[in-house]
Amino acid sequence: MSARGEHLLLVGTMGSGKTTVGRALAEAIGRPFLDSDEALTAAGRSAPERLRDEGLAALHRAEREVLSDQLAGPPAVIAVAASVIEDPASAARLVSAGEVVYLRAEVAVLVGRVEKDPPRPLPGPASEVLPALDGARRAAYAAIATLTVDVDHASPAAIVSAIIDGLARSVQVPLGERAYEVVIGPGVRRRLARHLPAGARRAAIVTQGGIPVAAEPGIESARFEIGDGEGAKSLSTVEELCRGFSRFGLTRSDVVVGVGGGVVTDVAGFAASCYHRGVAVVHLSTTLLGQVDAAIGGKTGVNLPEGKNLVGAFWQPHAVLCDTATLDTLPERERRSGSGEMAKYAFLGVDDLDELPLAEQVRACVELKAEVVAADEREGDRRMLLNYGHTLAHALEAAGFADGPGRDGIDLRHGEAVAIGLVFAARLARRLGRIDDRRVDRHLEVVHAYGLSDELPHGVDHDELLVLMGRDKKATAGLTFVLDGDKGVEVVRDVPAEAVAATLAEASA
Repeated sequence: MSARGEHLLLVGTMGSGKTTVGRALAEAIGRPFLDSDEALTAAGRSAPERLRDEGLAALHRAEREVLSDQLAGPPAVIAVAASVIEDPASAARLVSAGEVVYLRAEVAVLVGRVEKDPPRPLPGPASEVLPALDGARRAAYAAIATLTVDVDHASPAAIVSAIIDGLARSVQVPLGERAYEVVIGPGVRRRLARHLPAGARRAAIVTQGGIPVAAEPGIESARFEIGDGEGAKSLSTVEELCRGFSRFGLTRSDVVVGVGGGVVTDVAGFAASCYHRGVAVVHLSTTLLGQVDAAIGGKTGVNLPEGKNLVGAFWQPHAVLCDTATLDTLPERERRSGSGEMAKYAFLGVDDLDELPLAEQVRACVELKAEVVAADEREGDRRMLLNYGHTLAHALEAAGFADGPGRDGIDLRHGEAVAIGLVFAARLARRLGRIDDRRVDRHLEVVHAYGLSDELPHGVDHDELLVLMGRDKKATAGLTFVLDGDKGVEVVRDVPAEAVAATLAEASA
């Protein structure tokens, strides 16, 4: 599935500060910075030299070619040549390539800046040329912009802050006195200090060694690393954290900050719920799986040898920050794993996710989850719907096919296991007469479009999976599954073990 691109594209008339702001923005959100003028110079001649030697039309053609090369690369902050807006095809490419930010300034400011700068590629004096150029282009810039920022007398740092704030999406989780905000967008981790509880003096940062995201809480802090994979989700890990919190001097009025994916969310949240009988937690989610699911809703927990997430608590966060720029560096497999969680939302009421930009995809999933959590915080039947595909997924993980070395050399990421579970649930629903072949095919289509497999691990013990699925937290009456049907996805209890066993055999065939 392909969404709109993930570049951040700075547009504006010459002198608006695209290069200066672009460098600062790229540093703030952790992305590379690309500049059209620098690219032209690196190719052999600067923009003023090309204007002098080849003329205006040739210069503009070269700038469009540079843009095409830059858009073909990984997500970046790109200072776009001012002339690109005059080419309709290039302007359309900007809109499809990511978020377009228009740096708008008064013409007198633009002229003053250009006259102080080194030579610019203008066919005449700035005072004569810029007013006409700016007047002709303003409406076109505004028409394609996701965000317009006035930059006349603002510092680069202030402009960067305005861009991060302006691109952020906010979703409220309405839980009365425990309501909180989920903030989504590139660079929102820079807003962490604003989202800590009032009066907090210390922050315990819970994270993992391989997560290259620095948390800046703006108060005294200490870093606590936990292990990787499902093996870190243990009561011993929670004990180590709580003892560390005590040595650090963390009080009930302070805060735990979880920086990472689903494992960090589960462990940091559970430790926060236990320490001093409950201390505030803020999640800075750095994975797609965490952002669309694990960080929202207050479900925390750790594993036992007998099953996944069997010990935990409902502990709502004080706030959640989903910094979509942190997803740039995710390994492709981790990105696909997050897509496994995202795929379930296609059957829970979120349509056309693949047509949205990434931040909007995350927002759409968060909005649905927030609505469900507000209606059913403690996981009655409605919230159980969010576990679509998870009954088999959790059984596979409990059987040892989880993150890490994995059983028999097979290691499944959580989202990969969920994808297998989604298709299994569809086949089980078909066997029970709830859906037809076409609906099963739709499940296969969604899962495969995300690059995920529907195949059970080779050699898996079906009897073991049946036992483990019987221990699922939803299983209050026999085997319990979330299954599709003519009324949509719903919780189904007392599913015959024979039907489940037959569907496992079908999935392995």
